[in-house]
Amino acid sequence: MECPSLERARTALKEACIATRSGHIHTVTFQPAPNRENEDRIVIQEWDDIAGPPWLFLAVLDGHNGKAAAEYTAQHLPDQIRAGLRSKVSRAAPQALDAEYVRKHLVHRIKKFDETLGAAVKELCPDPSVLTDAEAHALISGPNAAVFQRAYSGTTITAALIDGDKKNLWIVGLGDSSAVLSSVSRDGHRSSERLIKLHNGRTPTEYARITLSHPSSEENVMKDNRVLGGLSPTRAIGDFDFKFSADYAKQIFHRLPSSAYPATKYGAIHYNHTPPYVTARSDARHIDLAIVRDQKPTLLLYTDGVDNIIAGHFLFRKGNPCNENTATVMGALLGDAVDHELMQRVFDHQVEPGWTGENGNKAVELLGNILGGTNTSRLSRALDPEYLTRPEDDPESLYVDDTSIIVYPLV
Repeated sequence: MECPSLERARTALKEACIATRSGHIHTVTFQPAPNRENEDRIVIQEWDDIAGPPWLFLAVLDGHNGKAAAEYTAQHLPDQIRAGLRSKVSRAAPQALDAEYVRKHLVHRIKKFDETLGAAVKELCPDPSVLTDAEAHALISGPNAAVFQRAYSGTTITAALIDGDKKNLWIVGLGDSSAVLSSVSRDGHRSSERLIKLHNGRTPTEYARITLSHPSSEENVMKDNRVLGGLSPTRAIGDFDFKFSADYAKQIFHRLPSSAYPATKYGAIHYNHTPPYVTARSDARHIDLAIVRDQKPTLLLYTDGVDNIIAGHFLFRKGNPCNENTATVMGALLGDAVDHELMQRVFDHQVEPGWTGENGNKAVELLGNILGGTNTSRLSRALDPEYLTRPEDDPESLYVDDTSIIVYPLV
């Protein structure tokens, strides 16, 4: 492969991205492999009917096992959250939307939304064990096929809600996408805080929560740090083959189109004894923005594709993946000056903050820096179908997960 100039490589990256810039909000979503469909979704909405100036809702959704759950959630969940807040104001008054009420409302609406996906399946198929093969096929290929598809696929969601006066920030997280607040300290250095814990098998409290919720005789509840040996996120919307009995996986779900790895399907059938194993109970918190207003705060939301790129075990650090906190890395990359010591620990390439220019897209800039930085060869290889479509056991092959980023300065 002929190595192009850095400028050409960066142009190719921009062309491979779906990027937007709306006011201060910068977004990018990225999947370079030509044979893979991007299952991430991004939501940006202004709500002008809650209380006072328009509120802002931002979210990243990391779909897996197909796009159906992520797409359906992105289309419908924000409206349900908005309607609930609007209803509260109409019944009471704007002051009824105190910080704790909004926090609980976010958690409640996500859980109820997920419950409706499962209830729709059970209404159509109360007992899958009695179905013949022909009956099961007719059920999933009929007019209600989408009901089963969106319950079978899954999605994480990490969202931010900011009131119109920018006094309050609420973060809600379900799964292993990240919400990070980056701010400048008194000494001028930019530091970052992850606002919500990650819900996956590598988070000790999540690992313990799931294993302790099932009989000790079940050896594969968290096999290889994955739920039933197949699913990385421990909390999600959808994924009802991990929430319902194994009969649903055998007779219904696993007859549907799927992008899941074989281990995911196998575990949902053979290790599924005492469901549910996955929950839609999210974590949420409120942040008083007055505390950080003078620290140039910037909000980052991103899917776990960012974590996978920075770790590098699917890309350029396969034998020696980086264990640095991705929130720290992403926050540092927002600064005007680079922490070269940190970047040297993380990457074997140089980074260049500001390479997209004053009017550029900060989300694209972050993606370019973590993917290859100023290393033209790396950046080009990560976009080259020759490397992205090779067999998994080929040491030269690369894997880039669906990756989405939102950057929003809270000014």
